[in-house]
Amino acid sequence: MSETVVEQAGPEGRPAAAAFVACFLTWLVPGLGHLYLGKRVRAAVFFAVVVGLFSLGVASDGAASLFEPRQPLSFLATLDNLATGPIDLISRYHTYGAIVFALPGEDGDPGRLDRLERMRARVRSVTYEYGTVFLLTAGLMNILLILDCFDIATGRKI
Repeated sequence: MSETVVEQAGPEGRPAAAAFVACFLTWLVPGLGHLYLGKRVRAAVFFAVVVGLFSLGVASDGAASLFEPRQPLSFLATLDNLATGPIDLISRYHTYGAIVFALPGEDGDPGRLDRLERMRARVRSVTYEYGTVFLLTAGLMNILLILDCFDIATGRKI
């Protein structure tokens, strides 16, 4: 007896896995999932929008969010920053001098004090709030692009 594996296909005949590949590619590089799906103009526009917002955020002294257990909503902001994909590492390094995702240790920890001092220095910048909003907006936009890729790949949208 031989078993054959039948891959499920979406309404347009695309394999169901194509949706997940497109979503991952969009997270990896904004617009890459749309390029994978054959939407070249959308890919270029979306890449420019997300990378432009991200660049404005970094140039305006925006700060990447860190997860702080005492502030549960900081998890959402950190997750939003992570939605921009690997380019988020640039803003983290630019903000904190290292790639960190959570505020380390207890109150007396030197690593924690260093991160807090870097955050305070950034807050003193006149454009800090605008920059941080640009970074958050880039993440939210990329989440929308991931969902858009999923809809296109599954045939819900053209």
